[in-house]
Amino acid sequence: MKSIDKAISQVEILIKVLKKNSSSQVRNLDEKATVKAIAFSWFQNERTKINLTDTQLEESDGYFKYLLEASEKDTIRKNYISKLKALRETLIKLRSDNIVSMSNLSPNLTDEPPDFSSLVKDDKMKLILTNRWDECIKCIQANAPLSALVMMGGLLEAILLAIINSNTDKSKIFKAKFAPSDKKTLKVYPLQEWTLRNYIDVAHELNWISQSTKDVGEVLRDYRNYIHPYKEFSHGIKLTKDDVELFWQISKSIINQLLLVK
Repeated sequence: MKSIDKAISQVEILIKVLKKNSSSQVRNLDEKATVKAIAFSWFQNERTKINLTDTQLEESDGYFKYLLEASEKDTIRKNYISKLKALRETLIKLRSDNIVSMSNLSPNLTDEPPDFSSLVKDDKMKLILTNRWDECIKCIQANAPLSALVMMGGLLEAILLAIINSNTDKSKIFKAKFAPSDKKTLKVYPLQEWTLRNYIDVAHELNWISQSTKDVGEVLRDYRNYIHPYKEFSHGIKLTKDDVELFWQISKSIINQLLLVK
């Protein structure tokens, strides 16, 4: 997952670099070298770490081959940018395909709400978690994929907060490297100001979740952010019922792992 994210980041950086120059063709040797370096990085580093078939990687490979060939001549700048934008969308789709490959989840994980007693003693809070679990299922069944993802992210955030609150000594949590803090005062923000990103990062740092769980949790977080209309519009992403059914399997797996945290 990190390899795909890195490739997406490199493509976005390259788009910004190429947009800074107004010449119609890319003649600058530094620009060409940057293009070539990013293409080589894909074939020599990132591609080798992705557990997908050659067929699944064929489209992205084609775009990176184009970059290699284009870097050897004075390619038209707008052609570069057009190909890079298309490559970015291809990589985003690859990221979803890679989730399927790496999750290895059983399709038969029960939809029955788990017993949250190990995390929460308060009956009212246990009922809230159970109701949110049930609402995730209702959104999926109603074919409301974005609403389902928002509920999944909220449920995951609530459970991570419950784990934090179950710790009588929270010092290690607030001293964690990834605990969010004010850049000026360095004071850690109160829990009500933490985001799902913060919870996931700290949970991994404290070994509550594995690296692979952190990776797929971050993708769930990213997709949940499509609640913002402009982000959905600019990225051209359309969520389907199949997508959220996969994310629900992932969410249940993450939650089951969190319920084992002592």
